[in-house]
Amino acid sequence: MSRNELQAVVDRSSIEDRLFLSAYLQHLATRDDPAVQAELANAHREITRGRKVNLRQLKRLHRTFTNTGL
Repeated sequence: MSRNELQAVVDRSSIEDRLFLSAYLQHLATRDDPAVQAELANAHREITRGRKVNLRQLKRLHRTFTNTGL
């Protein structure tokens, strides 16, 4: 499939499909990045060690970010 054909398919796609495609392309662009892999490995180690947030903490953090415009 050519780039023009791909573009035509995307142009006809719904916003939901475009958002999915965008996320998928971002995933493909970063999945083999050593820096991303190191960050994920570090996050996994932290979670395994017990450093995580519960739902109440997450909701509070979300409210804080929302209230500050983030």
